[in-house]
Amino acid sequence: MEKNKRMQFYGGTLGACAPLLVFMCLMIVIAAMKKVSLVLFCMAGFAGLCVAFLLAKNKKEFEQAVVDGLKNDTLCVIIFAFLLAGILSQELRQSGLIQGLTWLVMKLGLSAGFLPLVAFLVCLLISTACGTSNGAIVAVLPPVAATVGANPSVVVGAIVSGAIFGDNLAPISDTTIASALTQDAEVRDVVRTRLPYSLIAGVISAVLFIIVGIKTSTSVTLPDVIDPAYAKTLVMLVIPVIMIILMLRGWNLISTLIVCDLVGFVLCLVFGFLDVPTLFSATGPIGAGLTGMLNVICFSFFMFALLEMLKRSGVFDMLLEKLNNASKTPRQAELVTILLSVIGSVAIGAASISILFVGPVVRKLLQTHNIERTRGSNLMDGIATGLAGIVPYNPVGLNAVSLAIASGVVSESFSFLDYVPYNFHSWLLILLFLLSAITGIGRHFEKGTAA
Repeated sequence: MEKNKRMQFYGGTLGACAPLLVFMCLMIVIAAMKKVSLVLFCMAGFAGLCVAFLLAKNKKEFEQAVVDGLKNDTLCVIIFAFLLAGILSQELRQSGLIQGLTWLVMKLGLSAGFLPLVAFLVCLLISTACGTSNGAIVAVLPPVAATVGANPSVVVGAIVSGAIFGDNLAPISDTTIASALTQDAEVRDVVRTRLPYSLIAGVISAVLFIIVGIKTSTSVTLPDVIDPAYAKTLVMLVIPVIMIILMLRGWNLISTLIVCDLVGFVLCLVFGFLDVPTLFSATGPIGAGLTGMLNVICFSFFMFALLEMLKRSGVFDMLLEKLNNASKTPRQAELVTILLSVIGSVAIGAASISILFVGPVVRKLLQTHNIERTRGSNLMDGIATGLAGIVPYNPVGLNAVSLAIASGVVSESFSFLDYVPYNFHSWLLILLFLLSAITGIGRHFEKGTAA
């Protein structure tokens, strides 16, 4: 856009930046107060939009910028994908699959020394199949934490690690969708290229949980804590298999999610996991799936509207120019990407929101160096989800600590400091992606040539 056509704000460049700065500052305050909530983040977005309205010299240009921001193709795909993924996630949860997976692993009858490994694997399976880190923690932590013989801090660390594994890798995870679509990448390509990092971190974590678990536990046998009637819900695992097959065959995300949603409905009805009235009730998988995604969609509206104003004012181009000046090489560009992801994750305290926040900037930055689009997605998601299990005011950490205290096996003084040293998967994700950026391993360019 030419300079004389740029959107004008009172206060010049500072006025143009003010809406986003207000947005960011309010999110930082919310995070600092340990009240991380998508609703509050949406309120921060609304406040930023109000500031933009007040400072915009031409109110008609402001209105057009908001409309054009909401017409963004990426935003439209994100909204549709979030809604379909929300329905599928609820189908898998409400069918009882989480309890079925927990029953399957518990039936192995391992000793307490292997409890951290069991907790890690159960959460890994649930979070990968259902695309939910907090859902996995809620399902696994109360029954597992109450089991005697294991160090509670190690067990909680293992549970959070397993939850982060799926949050980072699952095709229906909100972070996977956000990181892929903000980089104009296909989810199947993102998952495929991300898999080696997840597996390396996962295998090393599993070994560490065996070693630490045996060293810190007393000898008891794990009891059965899940009703064996849930075993039949394992049939729902056919859905992730179908998803993988369709993506490998070249289907796009939207079509794949629609097919998986429909298969989920059929399986739930045929096997009696849900009846027709429940299926179409407000709290059923369709109602809960749609409404559960409204807050993140609302946040996305404010985010894209404010970004459109930054573009129209020329501030976005100015920011990219400064980042490009600090990123003369592909390695430097990737390290800046990691730095932006760290700042966003620490400031905001929510992985998917921080990805939506920094994603557009990262896309333009890496595009300048012709770096393959899946690379930016993987760097952002690896750092953001890794920090999700470490930053104390992230919903993942808050959830784990509060449930551990509520279980009665830890004292009221239990905090993130107790489990974070044992959250091996989060630390390994951050380390692996940082080393990858420094060494260039895994870096490819749009023309298909490696660095």
